[in-house]
Amino acid sequence: MKAKDFLEYLKDNLKETLRLEQAYCHKPKGCYLAKISLPANFLSILPYLRGKVSPLFYDPQSSLIFKWPYRGNFYKISLGKDYLQWGIVSSKEEAEEVFSALLTFLRDLCQNLEEIKPDYRPVKRPPPLEIYKYLPKTNCKECGELSCLAFAGKVAIGEAEISLCPHLTFENLELLTVLLEGGTP
Repeated sequence: MKAKDFLEYLKDNLKETLRLEQAYCHKPKGCYLAKISLPANFLSILPYLRGKVSPLFYDPQSSLIFKWPYRGNFYKISLGKDYLQWGIVSSKEEAEEVFSALLTFLRDLCQNLEEIKPDYRPVKRPPPLEIYKYLPKTNCKECGELSCLAFAGKVAIGEAEISLCPHLTFENLELLTVLLEGGTP
């Protein structure tokens, strides 16, 4: 199935295939992951998509996970061989609205594949303790987290940016940037 036909299929069949699954959140309710099953393999566009987003995880043979901005929020998007998942959403209406915008983004991408250089390099986020090694360990809370280790955990899963640490040295900021992009500092 061609990417364009595939995207049209998704749009036409959203209502039948959209599921909301309870997500692990701090909120007791209204915290869902939206998910649809894919009828065809969509992995062929992942290397093109990887070059247009900031991946949190990428394995060319299985999936791509990235943060996607929409209306002042960031949603985690996961695109795998047989699923598309996004969240956190609070309702089915929000899930449909985000999906509509995401579909437009993916459609635009697919229409311009020949202009995009595919990137097959895998991306794996470092574990929190690896990130923590480069933090100042002051537990100042100025980043919005209770401790440097909590902050490292948020950075590891893409829910915080390292630039939020006001006490990070320039050298450690550069080293962490390399580490988060999949390199070796």
